[in-house]
This record gives sequence, structure tokens and C-alpha cells, in this order.
Amino acid sequence: MALTLPRFTLPLAPEDFLARHWQRAPLFMPGAAAGLTHPDADTLAGLALEPEVESRLIQGAGDGPWSLEQGPLEAERFAELGERDWTLLVQSVDHYLTEVSLLLDDFRFLPGWRLEDIMISYAAEGGSVGPHYDQYDVFLVQAAGRRRWQLGPECDESSRLRGDVPLKMLADMPVTEEHIAGPGDVLYLPPGVAHHGVALDSDCITWSVGFRAPDYRDLLAEMVAETLADAAPTLYRDAGRVAPADPGRLEAGERDAMLEQALGLFDRAAARNALARWLSTPRQSGLDFLIDPAHIRAADSDAVLVRHGGVRLLVADDTAWLNGEPWPLQGGQLALAGLLARQRRYTEKELAAVLDADGRALLDHWMDQGYFAEL
Repeated sequence: MALTLPRFTLPLAPEDFLARHWQRAPLFMPGAAAGLTHPDADTLAGLALEPEVESRLIQGAGDGPWSLEQGPLEAERFAELGERDWTLLVQSVDHYLTEVSLLLDDFRFLPGWRLEDIMISYAAEGGSVGPHYDQYDVFLVQAAGRRRWQLGPECDESSRLRGDVPLKMLADMPVTEEHIAGPGDVLYLPPGVAHHGVALDSDCITWSVGFRAPDYRDLLAEMVAETLADAAPTLYRDAGRVAPADPGRLEAGERDAMLEQALGLFDRAAARNALARWLSTPRQSGLDFLIDPAHIRAADSDAVLVRHGGVRLLVADDTAWLNGEPWPLQGGQLALAGLLARQRRYTEKELAAVLDADGRALLDHWMDQGYFAEL
């Protein structure tokens, strides 16, 4: 059998999807994905043994009992699980297996910085994580086996959760829609939509393409930290003031003056850097697994270079931000960085069109650091 890379094809025009479904309404897409044969169950179990990989093992069904174990797991644990009602979840598989990350190139109808990672679940028959909702958009891509998806209403922090399980499981979920997903079927869910997936077969594998939704509280904290990182202490001073009419009061004028002076320290250039740093920092740190180019080369004979799955790259103004670090660009480096940020594998023709001496030096350095690899 010829080797293939994971693929996703949106079955409607991107502008129609964005107008009618993105952050608005679920969409079930039969047969929209292909090439999802790797990783298999053994590979996922092997990742769950590694201490740097975020993984969870969930057991239970229906009213319970339910249990949750955080990885890393021991190899012997899998032999104890039985044939039903358990699920292994492995986070950020695209970070560790570069060929998995190539699926993300098919989501270019959205900006690259919006993508978060690919979580993959392996479930025995009956395996589930219970009825719940997510706070971010997700594409649920069925790779193997069948899964029944039941959808419910939109939820938020006020939705009632069960208090007798170690998971954020909804206490009640009226079913408004139901789908049976087989290999290649894809279900898109906007944030907040209640859903409940149950494996109908053993060896049920589902890829979850999750999206980064910045919390403005976190962004503000990052911006303030970046602004104040090198700032000298600036203390309140009030030389020449007059005696207060009431020493027990904070007068409105004094309050507003202090607020204005404090906010005056906020530097927009530093805030822009903080935003780019935050958006370009991967969920997992470090390039923990090397790229094995054999599979990618065999599946795409035109590609000569691939980006490591653990690399987040975006371009803002004249700076490339790679895994949270700024790289000022000069000359042809801007065109090169634009190509490298737009996609994850590259042909000789594409590279030749943007490479000059400055770009070659930058690419060689990034390859030496393991961010990119030749095929």
C-alpha cells in the first residue's frame, strides 16, 4: 500500500464555512479526511509512557464509576484495562510526530496562529469522556473505528456539572443532533456546544484538531510583564501638594492621576511583542522527538524540506517569531519566512523562488537548530 499523508478537505467554500459555521453552528462532514493510518494504538501507547508527553487515561461509562489517571503511564497498565469502557488521550501528538502535523496545512482557511495542536484519542468499545463542552473550536476527525456523537445545547460556566466524577462532565445533556462517524468523517464543533462521543468499536481512534483562543486576561498579563521587564522603578511623587481637607479620603483627582501615570508606563511596542511571543509559543516546549523523513519523503516525492511538528512560526511586520523568539528579517528573509510560516513542507521550486544569500543563512541556522529538516 502506498504511503499517504493525512489530508482534510473542507466540503464547502471556505467563505461559506466561515460565514455559516465557524463559531456559530456544528457541521458534520462525511468522508472529508484521509491518510489517517498513523499513528496506531501501539504508537499512542508508547507516547503515553514518556514523561514529557501530556496524556490521560479515562475509564467509565454511563452513570459510572469513572476514573482519571494522568500520564506518564506504565506499560503494564494497558494489560490491565480489559476490552471495554476506557479511553487514552494523548495531547499535542503533532508536536512529537511531524507527519501528523502536516494535516494542519489543510486548515489554511484560518490563520496559522489560530491553530493549537492535535490531540489523539484511542478508545476501546464503549470508551468515552462523558458529555461535556469545550471552550475552543475543534474538528473531530475519525481515523479508525466508529464513534457515535450526540450533540446538545450551547453551554457555559453556569451549566450544571456532575459532582461525583473527576471530570468536567455535564449533569444533563439533552440530545439535539446525532451522527455516527466512521473513518474519514469529520465533525466541527464551535466553542460551548455540548457533545458526547462513545466508541462503537474497539480500536477507535479520533484526532482532535484544537484551536488557540487567547484569554484576554492572560494576554494582558503578558503585555504588562513585557512592558515592565526593563523599566526602572517609577514612584509616586507629590511635591508642592496642599494639605488635604479630609486625610481619610482618597480624592478622585489623586486617584485618577495615579491611574493615568501607571497606565502611561504601558508601551504598545512591547505589548505587540508580548502578543506575538504568546501566539508563537508552542503548547509543549522543546523539540523532543526527531523527524523521521522516510514516511514524508515516500508520501510526497516533491517535498525537499519539512518543518518540525513542534515549531510554531508566524511573521509580524518585519520579524519572524519562532517558538516565542523574535528573528528580525532583512532582505529576502522576509519572503522566505513568509513561505515557511504558511505551510509545513516545501518543494525545491518553492524554496528557490524565495531564497537569497540572507535567506540561505537563516534557513541553514534554523536547520542546524532542528526546526527544519531536509527530506
